Amino acid sequence: MQNYEVMYHKFFSKKIREIRKANKLSQEKFAEKLDCSREFISRLENNKEKLSLRLLLKLAHVFNINLKEFFEK
Repeated sequence: MQNYEVMYHKFFSKKIREIRKANKLSQEKFAEKLDCSREFISRLENNKEKLSLRLLLKLAHVFNINLKEFFEK
C-alpha cells in the first residue's frame, strides 16, 4: 500500500506544477491564488508535502478544473 501512496504523491506533485505552468504563474502568484505560501507550493511540487483534499478542491475551484482532470495522465 505504501508504494501506491508514494506513486500518487509524485503524480500529484507533477500535476500541480503542470497546472501552475499552464497558467503561466510563478510559485508566488500561484500560492497567492490558493491562499498559501510559496514555500508550501515548492514543497508540494517537490513531493515534500502531501496534497490535502481541501487544497485539491480549492485548486479545482480557483482554476476551474474538473476534479477528474487531476487523475488523468
